Amino acid sequence: PTSLSFLQHLVKGELMQIHKAEPGNGISNYITKSYYKTASLMANSCKSAAILGGHEDRVQELAYEYGKNLGLAFQVVDDLLDFESTSDALGKPTLADINAGLATAPVLYAAQNFPEVQPLIDRKFSQVGDVQLALHYVEKSGALGETRTLATSFAESAVAAACEMPECTARSALIALVERVLLRNR
Repeated sequence: PTSLSFLQHLVKGELMQIHKAEPGNGISNYITKSYYKTASLMANSCKSAAILGGHEDRVQELAYEYGKNLGLAFQVVDDLLDFESTSDALGKPTLADINAGLATAPVLYAAQNFPEVQPLIDRKFSQVGDVQLALHYVEKSGALGETRTLATSFAESAVAAACEMPECTARSALIALVERVLLRNR
């Protein structure tokens, strides 16, 4: 991994966010975009640390998988907190993504259950009342629970990768970090 590949991934994620996704691929595209924008940096950083530490190829790949899944869990929790937390707790405005016209996991899950959400996503919540209507469907659909389940799934995959690494104090710290990411409130 190089600094250039990190930058390429970030740019690719930003471009995915700007361009309209194919209909029906909402969550899949969201995960891919989240990988490029957030998880790729964590994955490649973890792998780089394993390489610099002189670890064998298998540990390097486990470090990559750990970082990728930790990064995805982090991003999904971040998007969940945008709906569940307060501006004071987060230190930034809530609902920032949806107000900027971006659909994150909670809205995408709501759209799976209520097709009438898709036109709101397509027009980037630009009409008066779009954000409020989307929030109504997020609440009505149970999308926040589905989003929490997605974050938990990524967290479990990160822990599984860490558990396959050689036993040491660092492994315990990696597992504890996953729990902090999953349970954070800011």
